[in-house]
Amino acid sequence: MAPRARELLAALEPWGRPVAGPWERLRGCLEQHAGTAFGREYGFSSIRSEEDFREAVPAMDYEDYRSWIERVAAGERGVLACAEPDGFERSSGSLAAAKWIPVTEGLRGEFARGLASWLGGWSRRLPEVFEGRGYFAVSPPGMVRETAACGLPVGLAGDAAYFPQELAGPLGGWLVVPTLCGDAAAVFDETAEALLAAGDLSVVSVWSPTFLLGIDQAVRRRAGGRTWRELWPRLAVVSCWADAASAPWIPLLRERLGGVVIEPKGLLATEGVVTLPDAADGSPRLAAECHYHEFLDGDGRVVAVGDLVADDEYEVLLSTGGGLFRYRLGDRVRVIGFGGEGLPRMRFVGRVGAVSDLVGEKLSEGQVWEALAECGARGFLVADAGGPGYEAFLEDPGRAGALECLLRRNPYYDQARGLGQLAGLRVRRLEDGWLVRLGGRLAARRGCRLGDVKPPLLLTGISVEEVAEWLG
Repeated sequence: MAPRARELLAALEPWGRPVAGPWERLRGCLEQHAGTAFGREYGFSSIRSEEDFREAVPAMDYEDYRSWIERVAAGERGVLACAEPDGFERSSGSLAAAKWIPVTEGLRGEFARGLASWLGGWSRRLPEVFEGRGYFAVSPPGMVRETAACGLPVGLAGDAAYFPQELAGPLGGWLVVPTLCGDAAAVFDETAEALLAAGDLSVVSVWSPTFLLGIDQAVRRRAGGRTWRELWPRLAVVSCWADAASAPWIPLLRERLGGVVIEPKGLLATEGVVTLPDAADGSPRLAAECHYHEFLDGDGRVVAVGDLVADDEYEVLLSTGGGLFRYRLGDRVRVIGFGGEGLPRMRFVGRVGAVSDLVGEKLSEGQVWEALAECGARGFLVADAGGPGYEAFLEDPGRAGALECLLRRNPYYDQARGLGQLAGLRVRRLEDGWLVRLGGRLAARRGCRLGDVKPPLLLTGISVEEVAEWLG
């Protein structure tokens, strides 16, 4: 094990120690936050059980929290969390403006517990990860950093800023950190230069596989057609999203890596951690050590962790040390089983509400994903209200006919097509480099980091012409 990796694992050791059960940790968090404005509003001091918690605090999304967060951003103290934030991070799951998520020391500690479990699992299951250095995606925001009215930064400097200060040194010493000029267009070239200078690279962790493919294009311009396995013999594993919209890109990424193991990243969001790779087999298991988790079923009923059912899908609720309680993350997961310790295994299946309904067809992001995957196409759809209909942006336009047939398995879409309410699928070819161009424009529009942009599958609320202009 490399000395820098040994130092990092030693620093993480306190964060990896066993923690109390879910209710005990939630009760402690409620006691800590009882004196905040939010805690007083929702009677935290009177909550005596998980049932009381659900009775007292409704499930809330970002819009419900917006006025509270605006008070924090304006400089008011004691609003949401007992520990004041030292900054805000952006989060976005759509074309809408970015959300501001307060980052507190309590939230950092919860992320540190997740990192300790994740890296601790690697040390037992894939110890070769620590034979060299790691690259964890750190990319600049897609737009200029802001400052809140209270003077705090909006947009953290990098992924290391998500963890307690005592981890910053060991983590920074282990990581390959590219020198970035702040220009989103230069991120891939600057990152490729830094990685090619690090011959001992042993692990890569990014969010989207399309971000890594962007780095790969820059690497190929410098290193010819060699795969990552050839360039970095020690590279043991690549961690990235591999579910839902990211799934179609995994075969291409696997080809470019040249046999390097790809491990699906757990469901980690700006607001908190839902799943982590299990220490034993890498399967995505509930990150119960990080936060208090609840779930909503398809009828909006609350489901406790112990009542989850295999093969069912749920919306995620998080309660965290950052001051967000019963927060509707907007992500849907499917339970795929249970581990020996009783923790559910679950995969991300899409965003809540990612549905286009121009004329009643109710076309969901999940249906688009399944159709693209089944016909072997890479691309996305744009809803065109003026048609009305859909524009398919595809790398191979020849697959449009098969894609249309698969979309018509949705009976409402099929009915709308049969009645002439929807025009037939129109198609445009995606040229080389489209992922980089589209990712940069989406990052700028959302105000988030380039590496956080998920590859789109279904875009609504934006014109086909604007998307085409983005792609050049």
